[in-house]
Amino acid sequence: MAKNPKFQELLLARKIVSEQSLTELMDRYKGNSSAILKQLVGELPVKKGLLGRAWGDSIQVAYVDISKTVIHAEVLDKLPADFARKNLILPLYELNGVTTIAAAFPEDSFIMAEVRAILGGEVSPVFSFPEDILDAIELHYQSRHTLRHLVGQAADSSLLDQTHPISNAQLSKAYGESGILELSRTLMFLAAKERASDIHIDPQEHLVYVRFRIDGVLRDRLRLENDVHRPLISRLKVVARLDITESRRPQDGRISLSLAKKSLEFRVSTLPTIYGEKMVLRLLGDAEKEEIPELTALSFSKSNLRQILSTIDRSNGIFFVTGPTGSGKSTTLFSVLNHLNQIGINILTAEDPVEYRLPRVNQVQVNQAIGFGFANILRTFLRQDPDVILIGEIRDLETAKIAAEAALTGHLVLSSMHTNDSLQTISRLIELGVEPFLVAPSIIAVLAQRLVRRLCDDCKEEFEPSRELMDRYFEWDGETEVRMFRATGCPRCDNIGYRGRLAIHEVFTINEELRSLISKGASVIEIRTAALKSGFKSMRYDAMLKILMGLTSIEELERVTAETL
Repeated sequence: MAKNPKFQELLLARKIVSEQSLTELMDRYKGNSSAILKQLVGELPVKKGLLGRAWGDSIQVAYVDISKTVIHAEVLDKLPADFARKNLILPLYELNGVTTIAAAFPEDSFIMAEVRAILGGEVSPVFSFPEDILDAIELHYQSRHTLRHLVGQAADSSLLDQTHPISNAQLSKAYGESGILELSRTLMFLAAKERASDIHIDPQEHLVYVRFRIDGVLRDRLRLENDVHRPLISRLKVVARLDITESRRPQDGRISLSLAKKSLEFRVSTLPTIYGEKMVLRLLGDAEKEEIPELTALSFSKSNLRQILSTIDRSNGIFFVTGPTGSGKSTTLFSVLNHLNQIGINILTAEDPVEYRLPRVNQVQVNQAIGFGFANILRTFLRQDPDVILIGEIRDLETAKIAAEAALTGHLVLSSMHTNDSLQTISRLIELGVEPFLVAPSIIAVLAQRLVRRLCDDCKEEFEPSRELMDRYFEWDGETEVRMFRATGCPRCDNIGYRGRLAIHEVFTINEELRSLISKGASVIEIRTAALKSGFKSMRYDAMLKILMGLTSIEELERVTAETL
């Protein structure tokens, strides 16, 4: 579709581009809307989702980000890969006899007619970007095809249920000399397909277990005979450019696996154990091209969101986001930064590494090798007339003191720390050596968060909690009806009962009473008591609200939070 005036209207109405920018694009591409869309996706990768939704709305179909949607394997079998690749389409799932099809050109009635004929039923087209469709075709069709051959003609499910430990002989029979190569590629493809964050290759006495971390929990995926372990590790080491002759020391490297239009990036780490080398491959997201979510999309309660918006509207002070590794701190910080990123605001960031890329934001990469650390960068920032400063993480006294001084001299400072809860951030700063009289006036609020698994909407089961459970978590009159939900399992969630994750939060806002206590060196217990009196709500409280809304479960609450929170 060369001309699509509705798309141009939506670009302006949704403030994705300015009127001047759109005029320049219209002149450059002579009104070709498809070319304008392609150019904007390249220029504004963090707004790819907004652009996709605008294009879909302009042609009256939904937009779907394939990387974040469900793809049912049984639907893939009905459509040949060559046909899907040629026509830039991918079947996603079937519901009530209608198959949802991701298409680069969903308005093409001829392609949709062919798809209906092949599938033998009705289809519902949605829009997805061509490059995403090509990558998904390669990822899903290839991993499925290769898995079948790894165990002869066995079905994928039997392989994934670990009923067939894979031996070197099986690999050689199926693929000859390239068996180990195919296995290593398949593991990486399968991890990406199943939304895994990490691949663990764990050697044990009699078998090697391959586990994927999905939604924060490790799950067994394959079993390998011991004779596969050493050649598999060696193959992955070669690709990661590690020393294959060294097995006594840990090593770190990177692997890039090409798809049709992009690549899968893995960070590789080895560890010597008594049964051989353990290897972990972490799948790195392409943060440069990911859309930064709005603050309203981060599962904040209304109260917590109101406190955060009030905090970041301040012109000075430090706002911390805390939590363990992998708890979504960077995503939250950049959502805050995206909210603040307006014309007329000078924003500087110091990161290690630089993750998300934001237009009009000056981002600096830490380089410790040349002495260009957080503290040195921060000193330079103060000579650059900043309005907002983001420090990736405060790790030492020097950086902490400069950040506090910046906050006290008219700058809004955003940063992260690793603490168990929001209140411990105060004691952590004091432990680093920052004087209480400097901590108290500089911090305006601390947000602590964790990620819990989201109950699968297709199979979650409502139940009435027992009296014992109610007495443990609530002050209950014994009469008010309370309903909760629990995980059951279905094909969509791989019979786990959970799919995806959401955050639980606590916001510790510093008022004058709390500042007085902090400046006097009060204990965490004293500060917590005062915070609770002023309305502070813990992460467990936020998690319980989301349990009662049917978003997560009691089991997840206990898995990720401590009783004292």
